[in-house]
This record gives sequence, structure tokens and C-alpha cells, in this order.
Amino acid sequence: IELIHSIGQGTTEQFRAKYRNVDVLLIDDVHFLRNKEGTQEELFHTFNELYGNGKQIVLSSDRPPDELQGLQDRLVSRFRWGLVADIQPPDLETRIAILREKARRRGLSVEDGILELIASRITTNVRDLEGALIRAMAYIELGEGPITPQVLEEILPKEEAARRLTVEVIKQEVAARYKVPVAELEGPSRKKEIAQARQIAIYLARELTDSSFPALGRAFGGRDHTTIMHSYQKVQELIRQVPLLRGEIEGLRDELLAKYPR
Repeated sequence: IELIHSIGQGTTEQFRAKYRNVDVLLIDDVHFLRNKEGTQEELFHTFNELYGNGKQIVLSSDRPPDELQGLQDRLVSRFRWGLVADIQPPDLETRIAILREKARRRGLSVEDGILELIASRITTNVRDLEGALIRAMAYIELGEGPITPQVLEEILPKEEAARRLTVEVIKQEVAARYKVPVAELEGPSRKKEIAQARQIAIYLARELTDSSFPALGRAFGGRDHTTIMHSYQKVQELIRQVPLLRGEIEGLRDELLAKYPR
């Protein structure tokens, strides 16, 4: 957005001077630069300038460099120059430690048992952990009673579970996008538009959830896992061969990730 604004205002030189003279450049969700040629061009030259001057560059994405699509090859090759780290969601012990530190910074005295309950209930991200901690402490301070698993279920927002990215959610979103009933995705129809929507749903479900091929077979009308595997591989092939479809699927993927926590 800042780059687009600078182009409109005729201040691109100031923009470049700002970002090519930093000690550390952090860019989150670099995969969203897909097919944005002007922005990629600017990033390419900024990357070269900073790298050449020994500055630090940190990029985050929802996939490793080799799987980034819609980005210039020369950019992807530069992304490979650095250390690639796979950052997983925090495990239970880490979530407890995060909660303990958040409580300390807020000057709160929280029993370890409460922290463990919250950490076992919230597995999404740090923001949700902190929100749950605040709700739990408010409940205690209002004199409502001790925190138990049952109480946590009551005081934590129900929509968190509803908004998790699941196979069912993916089926519903794909069905809505392609204007077909969810039942058709699960059914035997071989109509081209339904079959393709089904294959895309299977591909996204495999990419964005932990579901195995057999589990996806059960979710899509009791299909054999080899059929599900074939559908997944078919979409992989189409993504490589059909740029328009690749952009459509990647766009849908990004929308799902933005709308639903994994």
C-alpha cells in the first residue's frame, strides 16, 4: 500500500531511500505478493541493495520458497540464499510459558493450574491465548468462582471453534465459490463443473488440514483413498499448467487462511 501511495504521489525515491537504508527489513506474508509484478520488482532491487550492504532481511510465508507460485524466479532464488525455518504452532509447554509471561507483564498473579487449563483449550495463536487469559482473570476478579474446564467453555467465545479451518468449512467455502451444493461435492456426479470444484476442495483440504487421504475419502462421500489422491495430483498438475486456474486456487487458499485460523 505504501509503495502504491508513493507512486501516486510521485515519491518513489523517498520510498526507496527509506527501505534501502534500514538495518533490518521484515516482510510478513510475502506470498501475498503473488502476480504483483511492480511490487516484486521493487522488492528485488531493495533486497539486492540490503543484501549487498550486509543488512538483515526476514521474510515470512505460508510455504517454503520452492513452493511459492506467482513470484519471479529471481526473487525465489534469493529467498533460498538464507536460512529457511519451519515455524510450528507453540506446543503445550510453550503456550503455558507464553501465558505466564503475559500474566507477569500485566502484573497478574495466576495459578499454574489455570494457565494449564487455558493452554490446553487454546491452540491457535498467541493473540487468542492472551485474550483467553484476560477473560479468565476478569471472571475471577468479578468473584464468579474458580476457573474449571467447564467455566472456560462458557467464558471463551464459541465462534473460535466454529471458525477453525476444517474439511467441512473448506467444502462449504468451495461450494459457495463455485455455486454448487455441498452434497454434490460429496456425491457421484461427474459433471465437469462439479468434478472440478470437488477436486479443488480435495486439494485445499489436503493442503490446509492434517487430514489423510483415507480421511478425506470418508469426508467426500466415502471415496477410496486412491481416488482422492488422484484428484489431489490432478489439481497439482493443473496448477503447474494453467496459470489462470493457479491464480484462482491460490486466491481461494489465501482467503481461507485469512478468514479461518488453522
